[in-house]
Amino acid sequence: MAMRRQWVQSTLDRWRKALAIGAGLLCLSTPALAQGARDLQNLARGVQSVREKAYSRAVPLLKGLPERLPALADYAAFSLGQAYYELGDNSAAMAALEITCQYPLPSPLTGHAVVLSAEALSKTGKASQAVALLRQYYSRIPVPAAEAGLAKAFEAAGDAVSAAASWQRVYYSFSNSEQAREASDALRRLRLKLGAAFPTPLGQSILARAKALADAKRFLEARRELESAVLTLGGAERDLARVRIGSVDYLARQNLRAHQYLNALKVDDPEADAERLYHLLALAKRLDREEQMARFLRELDQKHPQSNWRLEGILTVANHYLMKNERDRWEPLYRTCAALFSSSPEASFCDWKITWANYLRRQPDTEKILKNHLKQYPGSEKAPATLYFLGRMAESGRDPGSAMAYYTTIDQHYPNHYYAMLARDRMATVSKAMPNQATLDLLKAIPFPQHRQELSFEPTDATRRRLERAKLLESAGLDEPAESELRFAARTDGQSHIIAIDLARVLRKRGAEDEALRAVKAYVPNYLSVPMESAPSSFWRVAFPLPYRESLERNARQKSLDPYVLAGLIRQESEFNPRAVSRTSARGLTQVMPSTGRQLSRQTGMNRYSTQMLFEPEVNLKLGAHYLHQLLASLGGKWEETLASYNGGKSRVMRWLGWGEFREPAEFIETIPIKETRDYVQIVLRNASVYRKLYANASAAIPSENGSARGEAPRLASQRQ
Repeated sequence: MAMRRQWVQSTLDRWRKALAIGAGLLCLSTPALAQGARDLQNLARGVQSVREKAYSRAVPLLKGLPERLPALADYAAFSLGQAYYELGDNSAAMAALEITCQYPLPSPLTGHAVVLSAEALSKTGKASQAVALLRQYYSRIPVPAAEAGLAKAFEAAGDAVSAAASWQRVYYSFSNSEQAREASDALRRLRLKLGAAFPTPLGQSILARAKALADAKRFLEARRELESAVLTLGGAERDLARVRIGSVDYLARQNLRAHQYLNALKVDDPEADAERLYHLLALAKRLDREEQMARFLRELDQKHPQSNWRLEGILTVANHYLMKNERDRWEPLYRTCAALFSSSPEASFCDWKITWANYLRRQPDTEKILKNHLKQYPGSEKAPATLYFLGRMAESGRDPGSAMAYYTTIDQHYPNHYYAMLARDRMATVSKAMPNQATLDLLKAIPFPQHRQELSFEPTDATRRRLERAKLLESAGLDEPAESELRFAARTDGQSHIIAIDLARVLRKRGAEDEALRAVKAYVPNYLSVPMESAPSSFWRVAFPLPYRESLERNARQKSLDPYVLAGLIRQESEFNPRAVSRTSARGLTQVMPSTGRQLSRQTGMNRYSTQMLFEPEVNLKLGAHYLHQLLASLGGKWEETLASYNGGKSRVMRWLGWGEFREPAEFIETIPIKETRDYVQIVLRNASVYRKLYANASAAIPSENGSARGEAPRLASQRQ
């Protein structure tokens, strides 16, 4: 044991020194490089042997590597520790795993090493030390795994009550985790063992678990959890559990059962009753029972005027009438929302609906109302729209200086927004005007949230070390660990925008274009706040990839479509995942429904068709481009209406077009009553603009026939004036 401790300390000292001088395999002589290459090869073979459960073969391959590969000592030591553990040599396993645990650079393997070390300690009768180890490294272990490890260590140490408490945290707080099923079995066992000493779970924990199960569409399990809770809980929590049985039926679309149950239910707690009434209202809307819907809203108004469930009810009914374009019914409801729930996140949306209706009616006080909305809700998602339409009003009022002030403000604060795209186009029209100083002063006084983000793409030493480790792993053929290393770095090292570029390269090696795009969205969530000119094209090409480019451009050319709109549509529809399936069963890159695909296959003269073929990029692009061309031609070449139809259905779009006299396409888009469709149109057009900037100069121009219906690039509002 003493010799192993000495080996661990010697190894730690050696690679601390190596890391301090930037070693690895990067500063070695030629013979040392040859040895390093052999060591990397042995690391890859050792890791693979562990995966294949060939532990006896893994040990000689991995032994000695932690000392000789300081840049990857944590990887070598972890796999060696795994092999020793599985071979039953717990002492050797703990010695190897300690190297990973104490590695000076934060390692993605630390949490796994700690959990495995704790299990080895428990097996050698040192469960108390296992508990201490898990607590020491708790923040570096995923919580479900940390709590599950603690539960096992507590039970091994004879502390069944603490074990039950840890398992309960897993069971109730991480209901959809891998460890939750193990927790369920363990809790049944411990309940029998402890009897009256078994810790009583909190009512809120039980309700939270039921909600998590329902959110994951595990409706039967959620209902059982709530039915069991009704037998054990009391007071307000029991009332909530009773109401949520009906809520789960509502979510599961068991409409009649939910309605009968909730309508007959009587509860004492006011908030539970408000929730009950809201779901009855929502059911009445779903079942198209307007009189009942109005009655339940009146009950909410009278009985629970301050409840958020009343607010939800107001919004549900208002949106119902908005979809029917019954302004005399929806407008008073949005006014109530904005006036009585002014501190809620929904207030800005409600105020905007009123503001926008006023704009479309061209009322004389519209400018004042738009400015009031901007002042009251500077953080609203509608701030760019407000600024844009104030600019349009300034142009109409022959005040190009104020228009320029509004447009430059959008460009400054929302650089990659749809309305920034429109604003830049309008700025070209009023380019000779200097921004009006009074308007600039007004806008400077408004506390817009910080949306614009400047990033440095010069890597720090920590980022360089991370990239070097990933490249070493790749050079050994360990692409999966390289990916894990980069994902860990993106979460922890502070330069996720740089890491994301390398991560995308690794993901693309296995054809995971969609995962590369999602990595940017996940690890650089504010990437759209970065001005395009301040980041390298390598970053933007990860965020806006163009796989299947040759096929995409060919199909666009054959149908006289703008390829950048098609690319922007695919990015939004499937993120370039050819195997994507939507919640409505649409498939592939352009998300074609199976029945639609069958019709399109006949129209395009395909000899054979099957639903499975929608997962083939070439087939999907052909059918999707054909369908998009049909829509575009039928709508007179108007991209805004075409994209709205692609997402929301043409019949709806034709109805929405009759809701006002739209002076420009942006007015139609802003009037679309379905947020998903409204956002979709704006995002796809924004995507197309970015794709054009990134790729148009990198390839020959794609010929198209005359007219936007025949493939012309989408013209912005200003170009149609």
